[in-house]
Amino acid sequence: MSNEMIPAGSHESAAIGALHDDRTDEAQVHALLALASAVDRLAAAHEDQAAGS
Repeated sequence: MSNEMIPAGSHESAAIGALHDDRTDEAQVHALLALASAVDRLAAAHEDQAAGS
């Protein structure tokens, strides 16, 4: 899975917006998506570095 279509920070912004609107369940989902996206970006960077070595 690639995050090229979802800019970094968009899930975080959505989570904050949901929190401000008292949609805590939606905020939690966006926070988890933000975490998953960050892990995916880190894994992709690690793979890119390993491929370049």
